[in-house]
Amino acid sequence: MPHTSTDHCNSLLLSIAKMSASDNSVVTAKETFQILMEMSKLLNTGLDETTLALCVRLCDNGANPEALAKVITELMRVKKEVNGQVNGPSGT
Repeated sequence: MPHTSTDHCNSLLLSIAKMSASDNSVVTAKETFQILMEMSKLLNTGLDETTLALCVRLCDNGANPEALAKVITELMRVKKEVNGQVNGPSGT
């Protein structure tokens, strides 16, 4: 099965997260996280810094990145759906 750009980004993000986890330098960890945040913005993930940090920590602790991405995508979909119902179709 061919790899998609999403697969490549996911593996890159995971690799960077693992590098920061194995490096004891606080400066390097902060720089790495800043790079992750920029990548997240470029990919239009909709994740804020807190959510991205939680995702990195979950992956560092063994969470499956693909499963995590699916859960987050579903939660964002439901949130959008609920917000649409609260605001009504006319946005009022």
